[in-house]
Amino acid sequence: MGRLRRKPGMVEALSLFPELVVITDEKFYGNGNWKARFPVSGPLFLELGTGKGRFLQEMARLHPDCCFVGLEKEPGVLIQAVRKTRELELTNLKFILGDVQWLDRMFAPAEVDGIFIHFCDPWPKSRHEKRRLTHPDYLRRYRHILTSAGSIRLKTDNRELFEYSLASFTASGMELVRVSRDVHAEDANLSAVMTEYELKFHAAGLPICYCEARFDNVGEVAADA
Repeated sequence: MGRLRRKPGMVEALSLFPELVVITDEKFYGNGNWKARFPVSGPLFLELGTGKGRFLQEMARLHPDCCFVGLEKEPGVLIQAVRKTRELELTNLKFILGDVQWLDRMFAPAEVDGIFIHFCDPWPKSRHEKRRLTHPDYLRRYRHILTSAGSIRLKTDNRELFEYSLASFTASGMELVRVSRDVHAEDANLSAVMTEYELKFHAAGLPICYCEARFDNVGEVAADA
């Protein structure tokens, strides 16, 4: 996939939706308290690289008692998600314009009940390994913000990234709760809500890999942070 060109004026356009999006940079400190932004008080779920927001919009519609946050670093993509969410009148879905590397500044320890990672860039070259969202460095950030029962749910069409992620999860002290190398063939419930990319890959007959993983002692780590 080619690199997205950042359209001028998109950050300014996002600033017109303060009730739906939080704009961050490397100096941002959110100090948690995300539940106060929602009219419901259910569990809080975070999607990394939410794109145009299709997955979270459908999840928010199906689970009105839950809180959802989508993190996206490209403002030109995020503005589409924000506008569609307002159109759908979904009050249990918010967004963050920002980079995943500042995640622990956006959320308090043990604030997030679950993290979705969907079709992220596989960064196949070995010199780019640390950029993969399932690299141990990123897993430490996720561990900091997850609740004791919180899990990471990964979907990808890239088999090499998937196998790397399984090894990374295990090496980081995570339990593999569910693993599938063709989730659409094995579990209709897990494939009921699809992202934009997933719709295309599934239509092309490509198998989608899925994993849910959980830290064994995440609560202890968050409490000591």
